[in-house]
Amino acid sequence: MRPRTLVLATVALLVALAALPIGSVTAEGRPPPEAVCGVCGETFEEAGNDAGVPLTVESSALRVRVGDDGVGTWTARVELDDGSAATFRENPERLDRVVRRTFEDHRVFTDDRRRLETRMDGDTAVVTFEVPEMASRGYGDVLVVDYFHDDGVRGTVYVDADRFVVTGPEGSALLTAPPGTRANETAAVWSADDGDASSVGSQTYLTFGPDAGLATTAAAYANLAADSGPGILTNLAWVAFVPTLALAIGVLLVRHFDRRFDGDRGARRFGPVVAGLGVLWGLCLLVVRAFSGSVAAMAWLLAVQLVALGVVSAVRPEALGFRRLVAATVGPQVALAVATAITMPGPNPWFSLSALALEAAVVLFLPLGYAARRDGGTRPLSLAIVAAPVVFALPLVPFGGYGVLFVGILLVVWVLVTLATGSLVYRLGWALGGESARGQADDSTRATA
Repeated sequence: MRPRTLVLATVALLVALAALPIGSVTAEGRPPPEAVCGVCGETFEEAGNDAGVPLTVESSALRVRVGDDGVGTWTARVELDDGSAATFRENPERLDRVVRRTFEDHRVFTDDRRRLETRMDGDTAVVTFEVPEMASRGYGDVLVVDYFHDDGVRGTVYVDADRFVVTGPEGSALLTAPPGTRANETAAVWSADDGDASSVGSQTYLTFGPDAGLATTAAAYANLAADSGPGILTNLAWVAFVPTLALAIGVLLVRHFDRRFDGDRGARRFGPVVAGLGVLWGLCLLVVRAFSGSVAAMAWLLAVQLVALGVVSAVRPEALGFRRLVAATVGPQVALAVATAITMPGPNPWFSLSALALEAAVVLFLPLGYAARRDGGTRPLSLAIVAAPVVFALPLVPFGGYGVLFVGILLVVWVLVTLATGSLVYRLGWALGGESARGQADDSTRATA
C-alpha cells in the first residue's frame, strides 16, 4: 500500500469527523416534544386542573386501528380517580370540554382529528376520533402506514399511554415494525410496563398484509424502499460514512504493517490466540445472556468459528488452504443467516443480514491474511470487509426507531473491536499462508532432488 493513499484516507476521516457537529445542529434545534395520545397522561391532568376538575390518570391505553382505506380509528381508554370519574359521569359535556382543551392547549402529535367523541365507561374515560390518510396501498396488496414517518426535523413523539397498540385491517398480518417495539403477528406495541420504547421514532414505518409469507414480506420491504428512498440514502450517508472510512483505514494499516512482522511465528502460535478470542467472545455472550434471536445465533456462530479455526490451525495448519478458509468463514455464516431469516419469528427477518455483515467482517480477515501472504487477490475480501457498515445499517436505518446517532455510535465502537480482533485473525491467516508457501517449497526441493 502506498503511504500517500493512507495519508489521504486519514485526512478524509478527519474532515468527516469535523463535519459531524454540523449535522447535529438541527438535532439541537428540534421542536418541543409531542404526546402521541394527549389525553393519556399529564397533559390531560393539567387540562382538567385548568378547567376546575382535579383529576388523576390511574392507567391508560391507546389503540389505533388502520383500515383498508388508510383511515385510522384512535381509541384512548383512560382510567380516572373516583372523584373526577363521578364528575364526568354526571356532566358528560364537561369531559368533552376538558378533552378538547387538552388537544387545543398542549402539543399533541395528531393535528387532523375528525369525528371526536367522548364518553364515560364506569371510571374510564373513552375518547375516540379518526385520522385520515395514515396509510396507503402499495405493491402486493401491502398497506404501508407512513403516518409516523418524517424525513424532516420534528420533536420527540413520546408515548404518554401505558400501552400503545397499532393494528391493521381485520385479519391482516403485521409485516414490518420498528426494532424498539414489541410485535406479534397482528400488532406493534409500545408498552411502558415492559420497558420498551418510550417514543415513536421519526423513521417509523408499519406495514400490514393479507398474510406473513415471504413473498408478502418482500413486497413490504419493496414498498418501504420505494417510499423512503431519499431518506435511506441520507441516513446511510450519516450513519455509515465515518465507520466505513475508519474501517478502510484500519484495513490499509493492517496491510501496511503485515510484512514488517514477518518472522518465524507460525500458525501453531497464532492458532491458540484466535481460539482464545473465540472463548472470550463466548463468555461475553454468556454474561449478556444472548440466547435467543437471529443476532444471538450469528454471534454464537462467530465464537464457534474462531475456536474451531484456531484449533485446526494449531494442530493441522497444512489442512487449511485458501479455498477452505473462504468456505469455512463465509459458508456457515450465510447458511445460518438464511436459516434464521426464514425460521425465526418476528417482523424483521433482515436483522440476520445485519448480523451477517458484522460477523463475517471479522472472520474474513483470515482469508485476507492468507491471500496477502501468498500475493493473491485481496481486493474482493477487503471490499467485503469495508462494506460491512453499509450492509449492517441498510435494514435498520430507514425502518427502525433507534435513530441515526445511536446506530452511528454503535458502528464506530464495532469498527474498533473488529479491527482489534481482525488484526489477530489476519496474522493467523498470514501465518497459514506462510506455512503453505514453505510446504510447497519443501515439496519442490524434494522433487528436484
